[in-house]
Amino acid sequence: MNQDRWAAAQVERGKPRVYIQQFLDLKMPEEAYLKIAKELNLEKPFEEDGAQLVMETFLEDLDDSSQCDNVHIQRGDGMVMLMTVISFPFKQATYDKLQAAYVAKKALSTSQD
Repeated sequence: MNQDRWAAAQVERGKPRVYIQQFLDLKMPEEAYLKIAKELNLEKPFEEDGAQLVMETFLEDLDDSSQCDNVHIQRGDGMVMLMTVISFPFKQATYDKLQAAYVAKKALSTSQD
């Protein structure tokens, strides 16, 4: 490892961060989508860059720490659907409870053998 490169860096390690991933489909009438695109000053709302910005705006308004991957857009029959995979952090307390339950279950199954 090149020690000089990282001399000013501080490293902290702790409990793992756990993220949940799930798909998210955002479907709305094309008219509503175009209204949002206009509010965001999108020049090309039906290209993936425009769809990405609309989805990121939705997630910001959702305010649950979700982050999205690439966004794909489909349109037809007067509807627009934005599709992506989102990930959001598991609360540390929830993770700790799940980990404790897993360890307890494993201990029980080992003691029953």
